[in-house]
Amino acid sequence: MAMGSITFHWHDLSQLNTVANACATLWKAPAVVLLEGELGAGKTTLVQNVLSAWGIAERIKSPTFDLVHWYQMDDMVVLHVDLYRIADQGELLALDLPSPNEDIPYVLLVEWGHWLRQWYPDRFECQILRESDGERTMVVTAVGDEPLRRLSQQEVSDT
Repeated sequence: MAMGSITFHWHDLSQLNTVANACATLWKAPAVVLLEGELGAGKTTLVQNVLSAWGIAERIKSPTFDLVHWYQMDDMVVLHVDLYRIADQGELLALDLPSPNEDIPYVLLVEWGHWLRQWYPDRFECQILRESDGERTMVVTAVGDEPLRRLSQQEVSDT
């Protein structure tokens, strides 16, 4: 399977906005983005900033208890998903997430997304690490032909 990656770093919210803008361009529909990182690493904050970059003005909160939040945009549907409380694969079926062949343009932004690796062969995997000095490092790995094509065409450099 084709893969490639890019690394981002940020210390504060102004730097995170730059990262979020780059991700918002990279993750246009259709896209599946699987976010990993310890509690407090910044997964939800990153999603909030990406959705803001896409022009979603409403308050974005974590879907920890609801599991899925839907946002309708003019040209796509965005699903913000949090699978932290999922105990087994069977629970995922009840979420009724789009299939990889779905006709509607969608973006899945999935916290604790490792559960979905086998369902979505083309995806972006993001590992966010929180350093002791407060810096965040995120490695975005493009998995599959289409995500790799986007990454290679993206005019984003490691930040």
